[in-house]
Amino acid sequence: MPNQAGRDSLFCDVAVIGAGGAGLLAGIAAARAGAKTVLFERMRVPAKKVAISGGGRCNFSNTLDPRRFVKLFGDEHARFLGHALKALSNAELQEILARHGVDGQVERNYRLYTKSGRGADVVKALVDEFQAAGGQLITGARIVSLERGEAGWTLRIDRASPEPARGAAAEAAAQAVPAHLETHLAKGVVVCTGGLSYAATGSTGDGYAWAKALGHTVTKLRPALVGLTLEEAWPRAISGLAWDDAAVELRPEHEPNAKPLSSERAEILFTHFGISGPAIIDTSNAFVRSGLPRAHLKVDFFPAQPREALDADLLARFKAAPQRSVARALDGLLPSRLLERFEMILGDAAAVPVARLPKDVRQRLLEMLKATRLTVTGTRGIEYGEVTDGGIAWEEIEPTTLESRKAPGLYFAGEILDLTGRCGGFNLQAAFSTGYLAGKTAAKRAPIHRRNP
Repeated sequence: MPNQAGRDSLFCDVAVIGAGGAGLLAGIAAARAGAKTVLFERMRVPAKKVAISGGGRCNFSNTLDPRRFVKLFGDEHARFLGHALKALSNAELQEILARHGVDGQVERNYRLYTKSGRGADVVKALVDEFQAAGGQLITGARIVSLERGEAGWTLRIDRASPEPARGAAAEAAAQAVPAHLETHLAKGVVVCTGGLSYAATGSTGDGYAWAKALGHTVTKLRPALVGLTLEEAWPRAISGLAWDDAAVELRPEHEPNAKPLSSERAEILFTHFGISGPAIIDTSNAFVRSGLPRAHLKVDFFPAQPREALDADLLARFKAAPQRSVARALDGLLPSRLLERFEMILGDAAAVPVARLPKDVRQRLLEMLKATRLTVTGTRGIEYGEVTDGGIAWEEIEPTTLESRKAPGLYFAGEILDLTGRCGGFNLQAAFSTGYLAGKTAAKRAPIHRRNP
């Protein structure tokens, strides 16, 4: 990866800030269009967040057609994605990756993961595609300021800045005055700096400050696709325990019979802070957007089995082992740690052989299996969210080009936009597609700006 900028690199047609998923595709589109394109990345290596996504396997997209993609995305702003998905479809993304030996495989209905199981392969393929198109990648380059002038944009860059740090080190780095700044000029700029989640991968929110300075509105920034904290202590006591098929419903705390804010069915995971897993990660978006400080979460551990059928199963198991405890009689139905926890919650009433278990206690057990109730008290925090909810307001962006309505020649793409999807490859495909549309448009308009500065 070239990392040194010569004198002739101080001017470009299109500057892309942030070499994540959106930035790499913006660079590819602009370079393909013939524009002199430079991609700046603060980290020493590009697209760290893409590489670690999906547990390192990278759920980079899905197989849904555009209409279905928008419908299932999980955000009202998904309606603005039409032009971006037309600019770069999931099939075209797969073609780019396949040219560099990266194949996808479909899992869980429509999700596309890397066949190799290595998210880093996606990053390498996109970097190779960008450089093959003639683009220049400059890593270890922190953009200190972005200013608009009569002839275009001025970027001041600190090449000696450390990567994002935490705590006192982060504060010291933020206050430090760079000894030397490089100046780069560009006719068009595509901002792909991401959100606030996973700051260690380079998402430090710099782009929001530039946008505000240029007159843009940034909507409230909150964690999304994140684990939830619980009031109850017992889930933390079984931290690490997973259940691969649960149905979960989220409702306002004081409205147990209200229409669910969210209904999901997938794996759940009990953790040291509360609860997580795919079903909970998707549920978290509804909780965050509700603005509620607390909510009720109902968990059905057997969504495929009607209540009556499960009750009959319990009775059959009790009849087969009448002298056993509840947990031992139901061995194999659920993980033993969870069964033991349920037995403890039932208390002394369950401390008898199941042959003598009172009917009301059995019904309470059945309720736990079909409708365990938990109290959500918050999220794990924005630093642990897979993405950031909120961003640049869509009213100030032209969705057909992703150009700023406040500052011509400035484009936004990826997570910095007010656009948050559910799990399943939605957010990465949206980043890739919005990046491609923004880069393509920026390249198309850069020569016009050059002729008419």
